[in-house]
Amino acid sequence: MQTMTAHPGGFESECWIADDTWFIKLWRDPGQPSGLPLLTELAARGLPVSAPVPTISGALSASWQGRPYAVFPYVPGRAQSEDDWPLVAAALKQVHGLRGIDLPYATMDEPDIQKLREHTDHPWIRDRSQEVQGDIDRLEGAIARARAADVPIVVAHLDFGGANVLIEDGRVAAILDWDQAVLGPREHDVWIAAERKHGAEFLAAYGARDLNLDHIEYALLARALRDMAARVLSERDRPGVDTWGFDRIARLESDLEMFRPFCR
Repeated sequence: MQTMTAHPGGFESECWIADDTWFIKLWRDPGQPSGLPLLTELAARGLPVSAPVPTISGALSASWQGRPYAVFPYVPGRAQSEDDWPLVAAALKQVHGLRGIDLPYATMDEPDIQKLREHTDHPWIRDRSQEVQGDIDRLEGAIARARAADVPIVVAHLDFGGANVLIEDGRVAAILDWDQAVLGPREHDVWIAAERKHGAEFLAAYGARDLNLDHIEYALLARALRDMAARVLSERDRPGVDTWGFDRIARLESDLEMFRPFCR
């Protein structure tokens, strides 16, 4: 190995690129990563997914200073941009078309958001504690309605935005970060249309129709509150409490209006 270059990684990991050939992911949590066999299966199904390289013993991860890491073939590419929405919509439709993948079912349990309810006196959100409590109440109402709805179940990635979709040479080069994947409603993925300037066009290109608005409301609120909770509870990324939490919730009603024509 000649060169090791730090990579921005993600909220839950540190990453490096070795010799422009290998991508090394070191998780912050000492618990063993659970989604690595899934990557191998998805790659075998023809999806643009980088599968982990097995160790000499055949394991998909190893340990360094008590923390798990895995090595992947390095896939060059850039994070998706606003103009890539047709490619991303087509890739999401391909994921939702998968069948026979063994995954747990979505539960809509939100333990970190419940912990956030107990920490609304934290200095980062103390001045808006009643607002946060009200948002959590609204989320619980959306969950109750969504659980009563009969909706199609698909392979749901749950984090299809940002740097988790890499683009190279006019195609999707890699879909990353499958740690949260479940069998769940389409709505738990297509909420990402709200993050895009071309949200309605994205939904049309994906082929969205007969969506359930209660599941959309759940997905939008849960993502905002989950991201807020992750930052408050870990006391990391104070600006992200606003950017990924309060700012998202502030546009909830306008986001729901965008989805409404695509709902039953």
